[in-house]
Amino acid sequence: MEEQRKRKVEEGLVEGKLSGSIWKLAAPMMIGGALQDLFSLVDLFFVGKLGHVEVAALAIAGTTMAILTMLVQGIGVGTMALISHFTGEKNYEMSDKALGQTFALGVMGSILMLIVSFFLVEPLLKLFGGTGNVLVYAADYLQINFAFSIVIFLFSGMTNALQGSGDAKTPLYALIVANILNIILDPLLIMGYGPFPSMGVAGSAVATVITRGFGVLYLFFHLLFGHSTLHFKWKYLKPLPSLMGRIVNIGFFASLQVFIREISFLFLMRLVTSFGDATLAAYGIGSRLRTFIMVPGFGFASAAAVLVGQNLGAGKPERAKKSAWRAVIYYELIAIPLAILFLIFAQPIVGIFNDHPEVITVGSSFLRYLAVTFPFLAFSLVFSQALNGAGDTKTATLINAIGQLVFRIPFAYLCALTLGLGYQGIWLGINASDIVQGLGMIVVFNSGHWQKVFIEHKKKLSRHSDADAGEAGAG
Repeated sequence: MEEQRKRKVEEGLVEGKLSGSIWKLAAPMMIGGALQDLFSLVDLFFVGKLGHVEVAALAIAGTTMAILTMLVQGIGVGTMALISHFTGEKNYEMSDKALGQTFALGVMGSILMLIVSFFLVEPLLKLFGGTGNVLVYAADYLQINFAFSIVIFLFSGMTNALQGSGDAKTPLYALIVANILNIILDPLLIMGYGPFPSMGVAGSAVATVITRGFGVLYLFFHLLFGHSTLHFKWKYLKPLPSLMGRIVNIGFFASLQVFIREISFLFLMRLVTSFGDATLAAYGIGSRLRTFIMVPGFGFASAAAVLVGQNLGAGKPERAKKSAWRAVIYYELIAIPLAILFLIFAQPIVGIFNDHPEVITVGSSFLRYLAVTFPFLAFSLVFSQALNGAGDTKTATLINAIGQLVFRIPFAYLCALTLGLGYQGIWLGINASDIVQGLGMIVVFNSGHWQKVFIEHKKKLSRHSDADAGEAGAG
């Protein structure tokens, strides 16, 4: 029966008009990114009704969740890269094998996080400054998320696998289902309406686990029975060392990208908080608006990753390169007009979020600095993901590290403290890193080194594919 099931092949990603291919992937991914934002905002809205201590607990728990994010993103990027390569070369059997290895890695990752949930949650929270009730509430939240992290690993793994195969719509449908359920469950479990217990911050974690679980079931049944590009097969859950090794090898540096971002964020936050509450509030508003600008960018960046991967797999490196450049251009057409609006209307935009005069002054200053670097941000975002799609996560990580650790932090501290420029020195540090990363990504992407990395990955896989095929057959 398994052999009679038809495979849905996503046509047009390696041939035909590039614009159609980009929008086919980018539009659902942009909506998905907006829904991910909505997920966290709904949690924040209902937890916010409990009080500022609970909000602080959610904030510090969110910082600690970076440990889980690192593992999840590592597996996800490695999966998307390999499946896009195999799908591009029409090797669907290897795509199915990669999907099976993604499940296996997700189970391993969730076992690791289960151990963390038992022994390391409180020490980690204390490391980040958690005390009193903030520590208690945050620990409850993390223990639930870490103990049941299997749903997060599998949801992300299947989403990245399907996107890598060219199917961006099915993960979006799963996310819509999860979001609707989350909006219903959040108030019931957090506030304790009707027959439901009042669980506070822990209720937010329970709602996340349950709703993500429904998303996992939706995607799993699609892969098991649906008209899908990828077919889930139980026999491919057996570890295939070379394939699993490639996912981990590519994913390790993707995880490192998250680590670099978090380290940079922590150093920057320490500097920002030293300038008082108004600067902290202004930074928070500006950062939120910057994320808003990046949502469409993530859509175009993910589309570029899939198109680069599939076209390299199909033996079309020039089309792969054109795909990434076209995705950048489309994002610039959104980012540049928004940058102009932010430059002109900075004060009224900040005023929407806070009416404190000092916050408006500092925040509008931050917004104008950010607006200048939006075009560079587009290059950094899209080309970074394009490199990841080729499997060249090492180069993308190196450029991110240079931008965020070598330029952003030292330059921000130098300008703000040594040169006495105050909060404007922090904005200059952020600008410097965005410009360096943007220009650096242009140089490394145009060098074509990522094409050589793809060839190396292919060679290493082909050397062991016969052995893996024998192991899978034996299974």
